[in-house]
Amino acid sequence: MKKIFLYILIMFCTNTFVCAENFPDIKYKNIKVKDKITYDSETNVWSKAGKNNKNYFVKTNGFGDFYDYLDPEQNFVFSTQCEYEFIYNKTLIGYSNKDMKFYEILFDNDTVAKRDLSKEEVEEILPDYTVISISDFSTNTNSLKIKKGDKVLKIFLYNDTFNEYEMYNFRSGNTKFEQYDLRGFIKVYKPGMIQFSKSDDSEDKNWYVILVR
Repeated sequence: MKKIFLYILIMFCTNTFVCAENFPDIKYKNIKVKDKITYDSETNVWSKAGKNNKNYFVKTNGFGDFYDYLDPEQNFVFSTQCEYEFIYNKTLIGYSNKDMKFYEILFDNDTVAKRDLSKEEVEEILPDYTVISISDFSTNTNSLKIKKGDKVLKIFLYNDTFNEYEMYNFRSGNTKFEQYDLRGFIKVYKPGMIQFSKSDDSEDKNWYVILVR
C-alpha cells in the first residue's frame, strides 16, 4: 500500500513553483549589506546604529551565502552563518536555510553562539503563518492533513529535528502555491497535495507530504 501511495505521489510531482526574490509578508526587514548594527553587552540589546554611533558592526559579503560583520576598522568580528537576519524585540535573529531554523544570536566577548527558537517563539514572530513541525508528519506515510479555509494559507515548516534540508523544495502537480528564497515557507492558493523533498532521483529518502483540504 505504501509503495502504491509513493508511486502516485511521484506521478503528481512537478517543478511548478514560483520563487520570490525577497521574503514577503513579514514586517522584520532583513539586515542588508553595509547596514550597521550595535550591541550593548550590559543590557544584551541589539539595535540599528545611528549616524553618530562609532561603535558598530557593519554587514559585508562573506563566504558563500553567508555574511560577515566587521568593526569600524574593517576587522572581522563574527558571522551568524545565516542567510536572513533581523532585529526583533532588541534581539538579533537569524534564519538558516540549511537547518530551516530561526536562531537567537548570542554574543559574548566577541564570540557568537546560537540558540534555536522554540515553536512558540516562531509562532510569535510569524503570527500570520500556520507553523507545522516536522515531527507532526505521520511516521508511516510521511504525510500531514491541514485545512486551508477560505483565505490564502501561509505555512512554515518548523524543523524540530536534527535533520538538514539543503536543496529541498516544494513541488506539486495538483495545487497552486508560491514558495520563497527562505526554505520552508509557502503560500497556498489552491488545495491539493504538496511534497517537500529533494529531486525525485535523490538518494535522500526523507520526504514530506502536506495534504491541504
